[in-house]
Amino acid sequence: METALVPFLAILLALGAASALGQEDAEKSPFADPDMKPAYTPQCHEVRALTRDRETGETRVDFSVTGPLALVHFDGTLAYLGLCGTPPDPKVLCVTYQTNDMKVGDVVTVAGGYSRPNPDFIVLDPCLAQRAEEPAQ
Repeated sequence: METALVPFLAILLALGAASALGQEDAEKSPFADPDMKPAYTPQCHEVRALTRDRETGETRVDFSVTGPLALVHFDGTLAYLGLCGTPPDPKVLCVTYQTNDMKVGDVVTVAGGYSRPNPDFIVLDPCLAQRAEEPAQ
């Protein structure tokens, strides 16, 4: 009886994976499971279209984007890195623990837990940031 159950479970798992993959175009998705690298990292001008209708869910999903920093602020505990936001692009705020000497104007790639308080504002928390020219970690 157990041997008959194994192929059945394999089919169920394959169908579940196929339906999950079918929810988004994996080649053009800036979203990924927590702590995983998305298949695609968009530039700021692509963010609105790629995140349209994407709600903040109960389960964490990560988002990534590359663009020039418009804000670098450290309050002694947390670092806030802001990028994008030139209309019609939504602003993206990366909440992390250090600025790593990043300055306004540096082109960075940020990735972290996606939330969308409103259509014009995305928060990534927790978030990691690195200069775009640095090798991926």
